[in-house]
Amino acid sequence: MTVLSFTDGTSEEHERMDGVDVVRVNPYVMRYPDFISWIEGLNMLMVERGASLGSFDLIHVHDWLTAYSGIALKHIWRRPLVATIHATELGRRKVLTNNSERHVHEMEWWLTYEAWKVICCSRYMMNEVHSNFWCPTDKISVIYNGYDPKMVKTRSAGQTRKDGKTVLFVGRLVYEKGPHLLIEAASLLKERDLRVIIVGEGAMRPYLEGLARKLDVSKKVTFMGRVNDETLLSIYEEASVLVIPSLYEPFGIVALEAMSLGVPVIVSNTGGLDEIVRDEHEGLKFQTGSSEALAKAIARILDDEGLRKRLIGNARIRAKEFAWETTTDQTFDVYRKVLEEYNSNNWKPKAD
Repeated sequence: MTVLSFTDGTSEEHERMDGVDVVRVNPYVMRYPDFISWIEGLNMLMVERGASLGSFDLIHVHDWLTAYSGIALKHIWRRPLVATIHATELGRRKVLTNNSERHVHEMEWWLTYEAWKVICCSRYMMNEVHSNFWCPTDKISVIYNGYDPKMVKTRSAGQTRKDGKTVLFVGRLVYEKGPHLLIEAASLLKERDLRVIIVGEGAMRPYLEGLARKLDVSKKVTFMGRVNDETLLSIYEEASVLVIPSLYEPFGIVALEAMSLGVPVIVSNTGGLDEIVRDEHEGLKFQTGSSEALAKAIARILDDEGLRKRLIGNARIRAKEFAWETTTDQTFDVYRKVLEEYNSNNWKPKAD
């Protein structure tokens, strides 16, 4: 197995890790006027480097970001292409308002058209890919994202939460993740002795910091930025509850991490989160986009110790259904089926 990726010059261009060859190209050797051009340059380098590696049995790409190279190598080698669609531009934006957004949307359509099989991380995303790109549902396989169970053994999360008042957010600071809703909810709970920890970076951070000041909760909100895994695990230990207030969420792997570590979760009732967490069973759900409903859920879960214990126990059991080994096994099953179909048709290179 070979993984073709990129580097900014700080990592090796070729190394072997856990039996996998990792090959990287460096798109930063040239300047590009915008992100779309950067992606096109990256993919040209990937085609050039990939073609030099020789042919493989199957190609697997993720999202439109590597669609160009995946489609090109498919036709160079005449090998089957598998595509994982994690999210769509139309799903994020709701409306495509400029040519860049329309270009991404059309690239996503092209990728699903060229792919032998499309993998989605939830039934929600399967329906989105089907409706946005007219992709047949029998061409789509739903494989839920997984988490690494080793995380659970690394820390004794759930045993060191002393204050019972720390609310955690982990994710990119972008509108679709809804971090502003948590700050608004904190302002509705400002009379309580509450602490909010926000882990992650993104373009929305300056706005969020300003919002916290405007709503007079800046002393209660701590922005941690991007942290390493060890620091994140220690933060999970401190957390009394994890909040995922997403407006658009194809899956929500952070929920699984928290559930496996014994941190109760509150999630918006949208996207893949709806398939992971059952309301009042593995966590609490609130109406998507409502900071008032979120504030009520936070107050309830912090005040009701019996509820917290019940949710934590159920969530630990539920999280085991999403172990990383299950995800990898199902992905290899897709590979096997695609190769069986490929080997039974006449699309293979004549040399074969």
